[in-house]
Amino acid sequence: MSDTPAAVGTWILNFVTPIGELTPQAVLNADGSALITLDFGTVDVTDVVYDGDDVTFTVTVQMPMGEFELTVAATVDGDTLSGSFWGSVGTFPLTGVRQS
Repeated sequence: MSDTPAAVGTWILNFVTPIGELTPQAVLNADGSALITLDFGTVDVTDVVYDGDDVTFTVTVQMPMGEFELTVAATVDGDTLSGSFWGSVGTFPLTGVRQS
C-alpha cells in the first residue's frame, strides 16, 4: 500500500461558477504544497489536507470583481475526483480528471 495520498498529481479541474465554467490545472504535491493555474495566472493553494481519498484546500483568487477565498473539498476515485467549492458567492460543484 502506498503512503502517497490519492489526490497527489496533476489534475484538470472543472469548476462550475456563476460566470461560467473554469478549467484550471491543479498540481497537488505529497508535501502539501500545491498550485492552480488559471487563464489569468497561477495562484498558491493553502491549507491542503489529505485524508484517505479526500482532499481539501483553500485558494484565494483575484478577479476583476475583487478577491475571493474559496474552499475546495473533493473525493478521488481512481483518476477522477468530484466535490464542491464554496466561498462568499455560494457553493458550486467541481469535477476533475488526473493528467499525471
